Amino acid sequence: MRTACASFFLIAVTALAADPTDAELRDKVLKFNKEITNEDSANAKLKELNKDKAGTPKLVKAAAQALREAKSGEKPFRFYPAMVLAKAAQNAKEYEPAEAFYKFCTDNAINDLKTPKLIKLACISQIDYYLARKQYVKAIDACKRAEQLAEDDENLADLWALAFEKQLRAMARNGEADAALDQINNAIKKSRRNESQMVQLTSIKATVEHDAGKLEDALSTYKDLLKMVDDGSAFTDEGKKEIGDGLRYTMSGLFLEMGKVEEATNELDKLVKEYPDNATYKNDLGFTLADNDLNLDKAERLIRDAVDMDLKARKKLADEGKIDPELAKKANPAYIDSLGWVLFKKKKYEEALKNLIESASSGDDESDHIEIWDHVGDCYLAMDRKKEALESFQKALKMEDNTKKDAERRRKVTEKINKLKKEMK
Repeated sequence: MRTACASFFLIAVTALAADPTDAELRDKVLKFNKEITNEDSANAKLKELNKDKAGTPKLVKAAAQALREAKSGEKPFRFYPAMVLAKAAQNAKEYEPAEAFYKFCTDNAINDLKTPKLIKLACISQIDYYLARKQYVKAIDACKRAEQLAEDDENLADLWALAFEKQLRAMARNGEADAALDQINNAIKKSRRNESQMVQLTSIKATVEHDAGKLEDALSTYKDLLKMVDDGSAFTDEGKKEIGDGLRYTMSGLFLEMGKVEEATNELDKLVKEYPDNATYKNDLGFTLADNDLNLDKAERLIRDAVDMDLKARKKLADEGKIDPELAKKANPAYIDSLGWVLFKKKKYEEALKNLIESASSGDDESDHIEIWDHVGDCYLAMDRKKEALESFQKALKMEDNTKKDAERRRKVTEKINKLKKEMK
């Protein structure tokens, strides 16, 4: 199941001229550093930067060079410009500049700015970067640093909770699941009298079990958590419902990983009926049905509803001046991929390919995914366009794995490539 996901910054900096000189790049970096003064301008610049596929790698490398050449004690960048450069470099797969700027941001926020909001942003962004890169030892160290900071400052209490969860998840992914679960179980024992803490820690436990591949244990813990919330007194009825719906949605994805398609579709179907205006639920149910060759007509209706709802929501945001009008014209690429996939399943290959290509070529974070390019390749293959299929599968392998499901898909895509190459000889 694929869903839309929100970026911490909305993505984005100015297009670079072809083959700029070192001096021109340095000028752009200096201008860039002056233009970004707050989170809103950071969001706007990052979005522009992510669109500039050719120029961004050059810009972040030039900026990293300026950072390296700075004298001891100098701060060549302000916080928000540096954070944009870190995220832009990561999106452009320029990992050395990305890591350097994440480190600069955390050191700057902790040692100089000392603002809780910026400390949280810097610490969590750096931790998430290490997790995305599967650098789990570095992630664990960064988490411990954040936890220590939070223990010394009551204004950073929520940072401690976030860092603690991410530390345990990093441990689970690094083969230290038993140690991670021992820590969370001990924390749960100490919080028996605090219902809110119990709920939070039990949720972390389920997530750690999930990351460790202990799917049955995770499912059992989520069910216990549902009962804990329903029977408890720490939340209002409205709060219980909101938490419960979120847990059921999470469990639907877990059911799918376990191969329990009927249970997954049942949970999603309940959510769709209860929240008929929720595009995500409709998209996920439609995609799940299509992916498992179930009720393809219903799947297509659901996904088309999701696309229409998403476009209407984007238009409203554009009318309110909250997003770019051009962005409002394009539905979420994950939904367009779902539409292409159900059309593929219905053997409407030309129409399917049009949607799949639109999704894969959107330039959005959601399009940089192994699953979407795998879908494009499958469609080309069904149309007996082997050369384009091979190229699409090869693009799929250039995407990073975000989940264990992605790793399994990578194995299958590799098999398709090897088989195609033999046939094409």
